[in-house]
Amino acid sequence: MTDRRDPAEARLAELLGAWRRDVAEGPLPSLVDPDHAVDVVLEAKRQALRRSRVHAPPDGACTRPRNQGVREAPNDVL
Repeated sequence: MTDRRDPAEARLAELLGAWRRDVAEGPLPSLVDPDHAVDVVLEAKRQALRRSRVHAPPDGACTRPRNQGVREAPNDVL
């Protein structure tokens, strides 16, 4: 049987086959140390938590937590 595929398709099939063989050869090395990755994620969570807290201002003025107390305008007002 004669191969009547487009040359571009044949080249693409060849490249994908080579890529598949490269991937199947063996496991990839670890890119990140798991312990370091856990430390980075935990520190990011701590920083996000610190940023989200609302603290009283030094002058003692009343404050409200973010996104509370703000009401949306009714549709007919706009």
